Amino acid sequence: MSSNLFGIGLSGLNAAQLSMSTISNNISNASTPGYDRELALLAESHGMATSSGFMGSGVTMVTIQRQFNQTLQTELNNAQSQSSSLSSYSQLISSLSNQIGDPTSGIGADITAFFNSMQQLSGSPDDGPTRQSAINSAQVLADAIRSMGQQIDQMRQGVNTTLSSTVTQVNNLTKQIAQLNAQIAAAGSSGQPPNQLLDARDQAVSQLSQLVGVNVQQASDGTDSITLANGMSLVQGNQSYQLGTTPSPNDPSELAITYQQPDSTKPGSFVTTVLPDSAISGGSLGGTLQFRSQTLDPAARQLGALATSFAAQVNAQNELGVDQNGKAGGPLFKVGDPNVIANAKNTGNATVSATLTDPSSPPADDLKLTFDGTNYTLTDTATGKVLGTSTTPPDANNPIGGVAITINGTMSAGDSFTIQPTEGALDSFGLATTDGADIAATSPAIASAGSSNTGTGKISVNAASSGFSLTSSMTLKYDASTGTLSGFPPGTQVTFGDPPQTITINASTDTVPYDPKNGDTYTINSTATPPVSPNGISFSLSGTPADGDTFTIGPNTDGTDDGSNATAMSNIGNSTAFNGTTLTNGYAEFVNNIGNTASNLQSMSQAQSSTLSQIQAQQQSVSGVNLDEEATNLLQYQQLYQANSKVIQTAQSLFDTILQAIS
Repeated sequence: MSSNLFGIGLSGLNAAQLSMSTISNNISNASTPGYDRELALLAESHGMATSSGFMGSGVTMVTIQRQFNQTLQTELNNAQSQSSSLSSYSQLISSLSNQIGDPTSGIGADITAFFNSMQQLSGSPDDGPTRQSAINSAQVLADAIRSMGQQIDQMRQGVNTTLSSTVTQVNNLTKQIAQLNAQIAAAGSSGQPPNQLLDARDQAVSQLSQLVGVNVQQASDGTDSITLANGMSLVQGNQSYQLGTTPSPNDPSELAITYQQPDSTKPGSFVTTVLPDSAISGGSLGGTLQFRSQTLDPAARQLGALATSFAAQVNAQNELGVDQNGKAGGPLFKVGDPNVIANAKNTGNATVSATLTDPSSPPADDLKLTFDGTNYTLTDTATGKVLGTSTTPPDANNPIGGVAITINGTMSAGDSFTIQPTEGALDSFGLATTDGADIAATSPAIASAGSSNTGTGKISVNAASSGFSLTSSMTLKYDASTGTLSGFPPGTQVTFGDPPQTITINASTDTVPYDPKNGDTYTINSTATPPVSPNGISFSLSGTPADGDTFTIGPNTDGTDDGSNATAMSNIGNSTAFNGTTLTNGYAEFVNNIGNTASNLQSMSQAQSSTLSQIQAQQQSVSGVNLDEEATNLLQYQQLYQANSKVIQTAQSLFDTILQAIS
């Protein structure tokens, strides 16, 4: 009996001691990241058969069990991945939004200031300081646009740095997980779960999920198989597969993610594949890629399109005027041509160049030219829409999608080129001149009333329009009896009135009506090919001419007589040539879109953080250490230890009594 008591009491002591050790380990690791609470599982030892039946033989330790729920852990990993992605995207877009600033300030305000300076110049086109003030406004705008381009470039480089750093962390974690898988598989052969290794592995998987979205499948031997969202393996048993970075084949200024895929034709070898951004989702890596593809790159294109349109409209109008030296105006601003990037995998010897067919309203997206051996295809990279297909190489005479493409050399099947119509416009934006005298503020035509006129008629020339030509003077004569003007050259059309009406001047029709009560504006366009002079000229007539009064319109030779072309340039601020909106409204819409997206992402990130906290609380309710609970359990097993010590003490006393009885 005493021997039985010794065995039973000793089993109780061991069980109590192991349980207290387990509880002590829980308490010690209460703040250890990734630690899952452990529980000592006890069971009654096998009974001993006697003539009176089976008699208990004490307690035995079954295992040390992790308090772990795979479903909750998977849910937690997914929530962490989504939260990390939203947080990364939100932080990056908030930084961009802060750099862009308020829609009424920054570039938008500088555009308005430039147009205001043109309006001021229209009133004093011969004033040197006013001209220089206008050039200064242009310089401020050019500096602001170029500075924004530099900031976007810096953010792009920052994204590249983040991608490289994150990929390194991902690779370190996948290597660690593969090594832990191997140790877990080996330790599992003992029949008991290696809790510490499992904790370390699950913590590494948790950290990995914060970097990139992954799917986790557990094998029967306890190892984890981990794949990306697109199904590519990162960990398979004790083997890890590495990600990497390389300059993007479509845009070397940006890093693309690569994947080392096992080569099925050469065991032990790997094939490096460049992944599209869409192949990576979730985690900070996915959020960073999403920011670049959905916000940063489109921002560069949209701002570049605005800068391109602004320069094109202002330059076109300035070239229609006369500068302070009496010369035809030239461009005031300069902006780079579309970027054309050859795919790094091209095998042909072709080079491609592109020009915009209508730079005042340039394409909003990047384009991709591909050749499959038979067809040349131009595609909008943002929408995937095919803009044109041809079996012959594109040329400048057949523009597609707003660009005229020229191919020199030969494209091989599979070759491609990325055409960025406006993305490079920000860095290249600048002034073509710093001399205020080069502003063509004056119309190339000048009008005057005849010196012998006796009526009150007044004439003024408006800004020239596209196709303007005036090689010689034209004199108009007013006939009071018929209320008409004569002297318009044959082969022209004269448009006037409200609603507008047009009269074609020829041998039978050579007069145009004029109503002295209201005055009128006349626009003359040539109908001949090539155009005859005058063409693209507009003038306004007011007052009451006397019969026979004349009005002469001729070339302007000194460039200081009026400011109509400066007025026309200031009116570009109201033009909707830029994608159906004004330049300032286009910029404000762009800023507001960035700001609204940043605000929405911040709200989504906060909501996801709240969801994550709830899931973490659920997971910790199963796996976390509750110090109050552990203290209670420690006291319980302390009492158990003491009670079993008392059993052994009693057995010892009984054994001593028996020895004394037989001595």
